[in-house]
Amino acid sequence: MKYFIYGRPVTGKYFVGREGEIEKIHGILSEIPVGGGNNLALIGLRRTGKTSLLKNLRFDFNGIVPVFMDCYGIPSQGVLATQLVNAAIGSYVEKTGDGAYRRKIERAIKQKTADILSRISEAELSVTRYMSIRIGLKERIDQQQLLDNALNYIETLAKEKDVYFVLMLDEFADVAIRWGVEWVKRLRGVIQHQERVFYIFSSSAVTYMTELVYSRDSAFYRQLTPIKLGPFTADVVKDYVRQRLLIGEESLDEYVRLTGGFPDYMQRLGHIIMHTCGGRNVTLRDIKDCYEEMILDLDSEFRQLFGRLNEKSARYGEIILSLARNSRPSGIAKDIGMSQSSMPKYLGYLMSVGIVEKREGYHLTDPLFKSWIERNFSASVQRH
Repeated sequence: MKYFIYGRPVTGKYFVGREGEIEKIHGILSEIPVGGGNNLALIGLRRTGKTSLLKNLRFDFNGIVPVFMDCYGIPSQGVLATQLVNAAIGSYVEKTGDGAYRRKIERAIKQKTADILSRISEAELSVTRYMSIRIGLKERIDQQQLLDNALNYIETLAKEKDVYFVLMLDEFADVAIRWGVEWVKRLRGVIQHQERVFYIFSSSAVTYMTELVYSRDSAFYRQLTPIKLGPFTADVVKDYVRQRLLIGEESLDEYVRLTGGFPDYMQRLGHIIMHTCGGRNVTLRDIKDCYEEMILDLDSEFRQLFGRLNEKSARYGEIILSLARNSRPSGIAKDIGMSQSSMPKYLGYLMSVGIVEKREGYHLTDPLFKSWIERNFSASVQRH
């Protein structure tokens, strides 16, 4: 029996509709062992399946070690450095079966610092650099230097073991925006000297990532190959749903309209329908009732999102309420009593984090978030 899966990356027969993107990325990765390859930027709105795509990449090329890292909410560069190093070691051992290297690291940890650092040799340079990172953590050295050391360690390990690493930094913009332009410049400075470590930066902050790739002011200008991910086409959604539900064409059209083709919502709605209606003879009424249940399921998440924006500035909440009805900056400014000249600052931030997009005016990117806003703030929306 075929099911609907959400809340975690989908794989195997549940991963559909991304053949073109997968083929393009695999083509670039396959060039790495022969001296080619390039760093990538995976750009897509929230809930379009970026993490699932990363998890479904095939790393069956000889000598390429994949390392996945979720950057969302990482509090400091020191934490990121530690997690990257540990993930790189774990992925290397899993890929190559070189358990001896892990044991060497474990033995080094048990030795006195002076003993291990006094026996530096080319053959064990990566172990020495690993220990230097541990020492840096204890001595609380500069956080940025610690992260530099971690990335340089991975490059050293790659050269020492004659492999290549592909670091997949999911939700990269979350740390990049918080840690600032100078941090991104310094990161680029480390990356440009690496020969055996490649990067896939992934994020739902569409505007930020687009500027990272295309802006002349970006540290990565013309250095990243963009891979763009959007909602599924109606045909992909319909084919997927037909394989799992007995549903008429009118109901299927409504299914596509309500989910907007977003992979996560396609899966969520199907899961609710299957467990509520049994998946047989699904009616238009069933679709609408289960959609309402999905909105309720997401209530807490949407409240947190709206609350975080209001904490940053009450203006963001006001703009979002207005966007549920208006798409022009002049109309939004009039609604909330703000000068139109101030709008670019606020709309720019909302676009940079992927909540708003510019498409013949300004719009909320998430159809369910918009629906939630309309339901919970109907009086405010109508007044606007």
